[in-house]
Amino acid sequence: MFLAIRELIYAKFRYVLISLIMVLIALLIFIISGLAQGLSADNASAIQHLQADYIVMDSDAELDMAKSSIPPEIKRKTAEMDGVDNVTPLSIRMMNASVNDTDQSTDIALFVTEADGMLMPSVNEGDTVKRDHGVIADASLKKEGVKIGDKLAFSEVSAYTVTGFTDNQRYSHTPVVYADGGESQDVNVLALKADETNIDDIKHELEGSYDVVTTKKALQGIPSYSQEQASLNMMITFMFVIAAFVLASFFYVITLQKRDQFGVLKALGAKTLYLIKNVVGQVVLITFLCTAIAGGLTMVTAVLLPEDMPFLLTVGEMLQTSILILVVSIVGSLVSLFQIVKIDPIEAIEGAGK
Repeated sequence: MFLAIRELIYAKFRYVLISLIMVLIALLIFIISGLAQGLSADNASAIQHLQADYIVMDSDAELDMAKSSIPPEIKRKTAEMDGVDNVTPLSIRMMNASVNDTDQSTDIALFVTEADGMLMPSVNEGDTVKRDHGVIADASLKKEGVKIGDKLAFSEVSAYTVTGFTDNQRYSHTPVVYADGGESQDVNVLALKADETNIDDIKHELEGSYDVVTTKKALQGIPSYSQEQASLNMMITFMFVIAAFVLASFFYVITLQKRDQFGVLKALGAKTLYLIKNVVGQVVLITFLCTAIAGGLTMVTAVLLPEDMPFLLTVGEMLQTSILILVVSIVGSLVSLFQIVKIDPIEAIEGAGK
């Protein structure tokens, strides 16, 4: 590292320029990652946070839970299977609700399930769902002016009182409202708590008309979810590729320019491994500093973004992304390392003397 640090200090302007490019690339990767996670949560957090292991749905629904239909006898049959600990029904309705019988209305996703079932989220304000037309609403409805005690009407005969608020419950980019379904007839899906060792038998017994999928796979049936994530993940992948090419090109050119110096060092007894360690050390040091600066700028950017913009990036996710950037950077420098290995001290010294 001695040689690497001395060179960074000596040619600081050259390395400041490449560091600036790396900071911008890392910053863009962090921001796009935050938008991807934010859009994912805004589109599917209610399903991501379901307290269930598997979802049973109609095979004809093609993973779209809102289009699935399951009769009561399937719930009873599933509950009696070996390895099934809990079966809770869930129906999903995309609706428009009027607030307090006024002209104010808001789009919501109505999740109808059992008031005392495992799918009911915990409340952070107010009370849990009551059976007398009470509902729990996602806290994002507060931005629409909805308060505890307000009435949400979905039709002339269906009005519910907001008894509490919960967090991170969004579906298809709309806030989720949880209501008690009582003894419902047909439902959209069944949420299961089941032993993984029995899941193949459960799937076999329901095979044909019904699918048993993980909650993660069920996300693919949410409208536009897969398309959104695929587009953003493709952008992130391209940014990683660009980062690798930028560093590879930069260090390759630098290595060619320093070919004679490396040859002289080899002639003086410097081992190839020592030179490789110094180049890798430069890459690691530059990448570490750049990702740290980009991480700080990302946190500042997240504070400045509008509240209604879906942006979610935890420290753990930033750390994982930083490690990936570091790995990609090291991979990108491999071309330069290959050039160092090929340098012949005699040829380099003869070339330097001409």
